[in-house]
Amino acid sequence: MRPHRSRAARAAALAGVLTLAACGGSDDDGGNQAVGGDGALSDCPATVVLQTNWFPEPEHAAAYQLIDHDRAEPDADSGIYSGPAVADDNVTIEIRAGGPFIGFQTNSALLYQDPDVMLGMVDTDESVRLSAELPTKAVVTPLQITPQILLWDPEKYDFSSFEQIADSDATVLYFEGQTYMDYLVQQGWVREDQLDGSFDGALTRLVVGEDVVMQGYVTQEPWRLVNDTPEFAREIDYLSLDDAGYRIYPSAWAGIPETVEENSDCLAQLVPLLQQGQVDYMADPEPVNTAISDYLTEIDQFFQITPERADAITDSLNDDGIVANGPDGVLGSFDPDRMEEMTELLTGVFADLDTELAEDLTAEDLYTNEFIDESIGYDPSAFVSPSAG
Repeated sequence: MRPHRSRAARAAALAGVLTLAACGGSDDDGGNQAVGGDGALSDCPATVVLQTNWFPEPEHAAAYQLIDHDRAEPDADSGIYSGPAVADDNVTIEIRAGGPFIGFQTNSALLYQDPDVMLGMVDTDESVRLSAELPTKAVVTPLQITPQILLWDPEKYDFSSFEQIADSDATVLYFEGQTYMDYLVQQGWVREDQLDGSFDGALTRLVVGEDVVMQGYVTQEPWRLVNDTPEFAREIDYLSLDDAGYRIYPSAWAGIPETVEENSDCLAQLVPLLQQGQVDYMADPEPVNTAISDYLTEIDQFFQITPERADAITDSLNDDGIVANGPDGVLGSFDPDRMEEMTELLTGVFADLDTELAEDLTAEDLYTNEFIDESIGYDPSAFVSPSAG
């Protein structure tokens, strides 16, 4: 295998092209030293920094569940939500928002730019695509399947398969640069001439009746189009990317391989807390949902989640199998067979795109289950819908 450049060399190469986010690291070089003691995170730094991939949302609940919200200190300007860990008062959990707060760069890049960040949310396809220059290793996946969908107005189309999209006159609206769309094109399930990469998150073109198939998330857009869009106010139809065989692990918590190794003792304590945090959130989502909704109000930008919408997202996480155990009955673990299949699939996708990957890349380069607590699982039969009350 071709040796990777050192972490320092990669960081230096990135420095000229990456802009430090407003939520950058501390100036105190000693601030993140291990604190010791008898707490549940005794082998962790004084501050554990976790980088999310978007504005705060219930999909990030495993991390927010770690914090004592009564003593949290939200900083709306920087997009930092921090507070003492429920499991260990000696440790502060710092959750950083993504998207505009980090200049819309990838978390893989940010991990190399800011050494204060221990883990960031990284999708499997991102970890493969950037494996040559910005390798990451995932350590836990609170979400089992991707919520990514393609959706449409059933008054316009009646699709039951991706192949039917390619046979239609629909424009396929999506964010430019999404690997799943390259996969769908390579499968012949979407035509190149159908693609429109100008999607900006707005639902307008669907609502006004254009002939579009639009990217979205099953946790978000179906509810929004019924409840938050009075001029549309009806259900949509959709197909799931997971059902298309694009079975990435979404928003898995990952770190630079060297960082994972250096923090192995901490991760042995932190990862089970993230697993249990997801389970506990599903049993009682209101504290986290309220904290996220209030925090977004303080941030006061275009992305907002009302308490009602947060409840609907939680319902979807359960009902659509997004929060679920793996085949081993454990929440948060990676299925080795699935990772092998996805590494092979994505390697083929990127070969067609002439994207340079790490030489001799294997699935084991991308993830580890070594920190997973195999006793932690999720029982969906015990789930009580927060919307039901």
